Amino acid sequence: MNNLSARVGLTQGGFTLEADITAPGDGITVLFGPSGAGKSTLLSMLAGLKRPDSGRIALGSRVLDDGAAHVPAHRRGLGLVFQDARLFPHLTARQNIAYAWKRAPPATRPAIDDVAGFFDIAGRLDRPVERLSGGEKSRVALARAVASAPDFLLLDEPFAALDGVRRRGFIRVLLDMQRRFSLPMLVVTHDIDDAAALGSHLVALKDGRVAAAGEFAAASACAAFQALLDRHDHGSAVPAQRLRSAGHDGARFLWLRADHVLLSAEAPRSISARNVLAGTVAGIAREDGGSLMVELATGAGPILSRITEEARSELALAEGKPAWALVKAHAV
Repeated sequence: MNNLSARVGLTQGGFTLEADITAPGDGITVLFGPSGAGKSTLLSMLAGLKRPDSGRIALGSRVLDDGAAHVPAHRRGLGLVFQDARLFPHLTARQNIAYAWKRAPPATRPAIDDVAGFFDIAGRLDRPVERLSGGEKSRVALARAVASAPDFLLLDEPFAALDGVRRRGFIRVLLDMQRRFSLPMLVVTHDIDDAAALGSHLVALKDGRVAAAGEFAAASACAAFQALLDRHDHGSAVPAQRLRSAGHDGARFLWLRADHVLLSAEAPRSISARNVLAGTVAGIAREDGGSLMVELATGAGPILSRITEEARSELALAEGKPAWALVKAHAV
C-alpha cells in the first residue's frame, strides 16, 4: 500500500501554505476546505505542476520532491483529472484514452475496451470530443486517467459543472471505479455532501493549514472541522447503509445536518420519519444565539441535533440519558 504523503511549504503572493498530510494508499481521501484554503495549490504540488519552497513529497518510499530532487509530473505515476476534463479537442474519445494508455507500463495498463466498457462509453469511442456531452467528457477524462495505470488518482473539484442527478451518478462511478481498479484517490471538494458520499479519509484545510485529518467520520466530527462549515451545514457523517434516503444509493456516508435531526426522549411509535436511531446523550453545548447542540452517541456513530433550550427542558435531556434521533428520508 503506497501512501501519498507531503510535508510542504509555499508562499505565493500574500498566501502561505504549510501542510503535513498523508493520503492512505487505499480508499478515497477527500481534501476539503472553503475557497482560498489552498486545496488546488496543494494538489498542484502533489501532481508536480508546482514546486514547493520547502519540504518533501513521497509516494510510498519513492521521493517525488524534496528540494534536491524533483520528479516531473509525467513520471510521478499519478493520474490527474480536472473539473473541465481537458481533453484534446482535435482527437476522438478513443484517441484521447489511447494517448495515456500508450505511455503506461504494458504490464499494468488495462485494455482500452475494458476501461471504455466500465465507464459506459464504448459506443462513443470514435466520436470527436466536440460531439460529446459534458457527462461523457467527464467519463472519457476518467477513462484516460485509469488507462494510464496510475498508482494514485488526483481529482480537482470533479463535480463542479454537474447538476444533482449527474452528480450522484458520477459519485457512484468514482466509488465503483475505486473498488474495481483498487485505485486510491485524492478528491478535492468544498461540498460537504460530496465529501461524505466519497470519503473514507479526510484532510481539511483552512488558510493554508491542516485543520482536521483522519478517518472520515471521526475527523469530520471534531470541532475544528465543524468550524469550517456554514451553520446550516453543521452535522454528522452517518454510514449510508444505516439510513433510508432519497436517491443516494452507493454513497459511503450521508451527511446528516443537525437542523434536520429531531430528538425524542421516548422510543417513538407510529411516526412518518423513516429513520429512528436510538442512543445516549453524550454532550450538550450552548451555541451563539441561544440554541443548543446535542451530541447523541448511537450505533451508527455520533449524531448532532440542534434544539432550543425550551425543547431540552421539555424533554429533560441530560448527559447519559437515552434519546432517539428522528430523520425523514428526504432530509438525507
